[in-house]
Amino acid sequence: MSPFFKISLMLTAAIILLSCGGADAPSLLIDSNDNKPQKLTKANSSDELEDKIKASLMSHYGHISESEYYLASAEDNQSAVITSSTNTQEASVDEADRLKTDGEYLYFSKVTSAEINIIKANENEPELVGSLAIDTVNDGVVSGLYLLEDPKQLIAIAGDGPFNASIWDNWFQPNFWKERKTELFTIDVNDPTSPQQTHKLSVDGQLISSRKIGNTLYLATRHTPHITDLIDYPADDSDVARNQQLIESSSLSNLLPQYQINSQASQPLFGPNECFVIDAATSNYQQSSVISLLAIDLSNLQSKPTGQCFSGDTETLYASSEAIYLATTQYSYTDDGDGLVYDGQPYTNIHKFSLAETTPSYTGTGSIAGHLGWQQDLKPFRMSEHEGVLRVISYVGEQADSESSPARLYTLAESSTDNTLETLAKLPNATRPAPLGKVGEQIYATRFIGKRGYLVTFRMTDPLYVLDLSDPSDPFIASALEIDGYSDYLHPVGENYLLGIGKSAVADTTDGDGRGAWYQGVKLSLIDISNPAEPFEKQTIDIGKRGTQTAVTRTHNAFTSLQKGDTLQVALPVSLHESVDERIAHDFGEPWFNYQWTRDELHRLNINTVSGEITTLPTVVATPANPNPYYNWSWPYDRSAIIDESVYYLHEDTVVAY
Repeated sequence: MSPFFKISLMLTAAIILLSCGGADAPSLLIDSNDNKPQKLTKANSSDELEDKIKASLMSHYGHISESEYYLASAEDNQSAVITSSTNTQEASVDEADRLKTDGEYLYFSKVTSAEINIIKANENEPELVGSLAIDTVNDGVVSGLYLLEDPKQLIAIAGDGPFNASIWDNWFQPNFWKERKTELFTIDVNDPTSPQQTHKLSVDGQLISSRKIGNTLYLATRHTPHITDLIDYPADDSDVARNQQLIESSSLSNLLPQYQINSQASQPLFGPNECFVIDAATSNYQQSSVISLLAIDLSNLQSKPTGQCFSGDTETLYASSEAIYLATTQYSYTDDGDGLVYDGQPYTNIHKFSLAETTPSYTGTGSIAGHLGWQQDLKPFRMSEHEGVLRVISYVGEQADSESSPARLYTLAESSTDNTLETLAKLPNATRPAPLGKVGEQIYATRFIGKRGYLVTFRMTDPLYVLDLSDPSDPFIASALEIDGYSDYLHPVGENYLLGIGKSAVADTTDGDGRGAWYQGVKLSLIDISNPAEPFEKQTIDIGKRGTQTAVTRTHNAFTSLQKGDTLQVALPVSLHESVDERIAHDFGEPWFNYQWTRDELHRLNINTVSGEITTLPTVVATPANPNPYYNWSWPYDRSAIIDESVYYLHEDTVVAY
């Protein structure tokens, strides 16, 4: 296990929640009155921007630290060949992933070192034809790739740090974000046997997320200003006074992020007229951060990145082809003795940046009650833009005006009078009071497809809500379907079906896993949604026993599909748990019994998108490089690709073909 470092006590709950899918999430009390959005305003001067950043730093380092901190360290193809592509939230918006293919070669980043491997796609025996080691800051691994067709290039993205772990585990600790860099490497792969690095861009700040639209790459980064000799945890008045003096004497140029191209000298990313500040007198909770939203012209990599920044926070990025939305939840924590709870009035600010021009342009801010969940990788799926309207689902827990509804649906659109995203409607409301979810349930999978929304909540059974969003000013629940288990991810299958991927579950009258049930193995559920008023579960497939996992529940990028005629070919990696150690199997057969790791394999399905019939195909079994009889750590990074009649399974750093 990785060593432990100092970090915020608040992190402890976040790590637990991420590991169990939010099962034991704390109760949340929210005032029924919506908060006014904290809009962004252009800094009027360098002095105003400097004052805002310094005030944020003072809130963390300008008083005596009272807490102990612990950190768990460290996550449309147009070629002649028919091949799958990276599974993305929006079809027109590309996303980075560790595996890319052009139908002839597979390009992937290694999970244990900063290296790119290139595999010749051979259905008999995939062949390693090229590799390139990359010199990254602190030997940080490559977190994702983009593949460019003309000229044939890879864009490799690396974050600062030696651990291939999720940055979200460290969200609440500002010290983690100091001196972070995001690096972009351009790699010429016209000759796959001899890949060459041709360009490097480095920007201050940890990458939050990226998207590629057309020939423009968009990056959102979080930069915490670094001040030499600043005491992270001031213990007395002397430490506080020293920190305050260091902060006050810092110049604005030292507080704002910079960029560097190749070996050139570092340059400022922004001038004061390109940065915003939060238009609010107070904030429930604010990190010491500068958020950058950058556009990089992939046809002219020597040019300076363009964009805008603001002093504040953002936790997640959602992108449509028209806009990018940055969202963050405002809250404070307290410990009631039984765990951490959200106090006060938690609400989420959402900032919209238009992509009408290449450079992102701030257009407005909206505010909704609640937050976007405890699982950071699922947050983008809580948002969707359709015909200029943003649809958002938030978690509110128990709320005074509707204690039976733990979820809210909001529709928002730009105001014609000011920089505000106005709320057009929300559910439940006085006219449509039916709750979204039951008391004690958490939100799991969410998906917006066209003018419909789909929401899965869970405690003992899995209610799937079908939402009619055809009129954004009057959305309503079209139907609700209760089935066993729950889904973490929903994928459209043709026009009439929805594939849910999650866990089966056994109901328990006690607390179970904190869900009122004991989760079991992986469950695939094909739901007929041809009649939105009467959805039904058409077919289910259970894989493995309790402890079995699929990388798809961690990231949608692990889901692979390829449409051929009326057939959707599907592949998903599974870490199978079915083994029993008879020496300790005294609870064998009970719903709470955890089975041991058996093997990692790629499950394959053919789904007829007209009839909904599912055909299971033979699995592709991986051979781990260093087998462990109890567990294999690398399963969340497994990926696959379908090329013509072959499937390629990337397990750890080895490709298996079938």
